Amino acid sequence: MAKVAFIGVGRMGSRMAFRLLDAGHEVRVFDPSPEAVAAVVEKGGVAASSPADASMDCTFVLSSLPTPDSLRTAIGGENGALSSLKAGATVIDFSTVDPTTTRDVAAACSAAGVAFMDAPVSGGVAGAASGNLIIMAGCDEATLDGARPILSSLAARIVHCGPIGSGQLTKLAHNLLTAINTVALGEVLAASVKAGASLPVLTEVLSGGLAGSKMLDYLPKTLFTQERPANFALDLMHKDISLCLSEFSDYPMPLGQAVRQIYNTARAEGLGKKDSTSVAEVFERLLKVDLRLSAAAS
Repeated sequence: MAKVAFIGVGRMGSRMAFRLLDAGHEVRVFDPSPEAVAAVVEKGGVAASSPADASMDCTFVLSSLPTPDSLRTAIGGENGALSSLKAGATVIDFSTVDPTTTRDVAAACSAAGVAFMDAPVSGGVAGAASGNLIIMAGCDEATLDGARPILSSLAARIVHCGPIGSGQLTKLAHNLLTAINTVALGEVLAASVKAGASLPVLTEVLSGGLAGSKMLDYLPKTLFTQERPANFALDLMHKDISLCLSEFSDYPMPLGQAVRQIYNTARAEGLGKKDSTSVAEVFERLLKVDLRLSAAAS
C-alpha cells in the first residue's frame, strides 16, 4: 500500500480520500478548511499543516483544487508539495484548470524529478463516493501505468487522452458542451411549459428521441426536484466555461460565448452557489414558469 498525500478534500476530494483509506493506503490530508480535514481524519486520515507537510515521504500527491492559482500554490508555492517531495514521486491533479497552468506545474515537477499527471474527472460527488469516476489522464504511458494502483480505487474508467495538458483540454470541452446542453434544455423546456406543454410528457418524449441526452436524464435529480440540491455549483461551471473559452480564444465560439453570458446573468441574479443546472432559472424567471415536476404537473 502507498503513502499518499491528498491536498484539497472538499466534496469531491474527501470522497476520493475515503476510498483510498478503504483500500488500505495511508492518506495524509491538507485543506484550508479544518472541518474538511477533520472529516477525513475521522475515517483514518492524518492531518497535515501544509501541502509540504502532507507530502513528506509520500509516493503520490493527489490534488483536487478549485482554481489554477490554488493548484500553483499547493504544488510549487512556499510550503508547497515540491518543497518536501523526493525525486521519483508522482503528482496527480484531479482539479479542473487550464492546460497552460497544468503544463507549468508539470514543468516545475519535472525540474524536481517528480512525475506529473493531469487527471480531471467526470462523475460528480456520487461517482467519487462509489469509485465510478471517469478519469481523463494527460501524461506519458509510464506515469499512467505507475499510477494505476491508486487510480483503480477511484475510477471505473481511465481514458489516456494524450500528453500533459490533454486531460484538461478534454475536461474543459466536456464541461462547455454540458453547459451548452443545460442552457438549451432550460430555454426550450421553460418555453414549452409556458406554451402549455406538460413537463412529464415533454421529458418522456424528448428522452426517447434524438433530443435525448444524459443531461436531460440528470435533471430529475436536480432541476426538476423541489430541493434542487447543489451537486456542482453554478460558479464552478462558470469558471470552467471561462477557462475553456480562454483556451479557444482564437476560434469563433458564438454559442459558447452566448452560454457564458447566460451564466453571467444567473450569477448576477444570485444563483452562483446553486447547482449548475439552476441556470435554467433565468428562463423560469423570464417566463414566470416553474420546472419542478410537481409544480409543472399541477
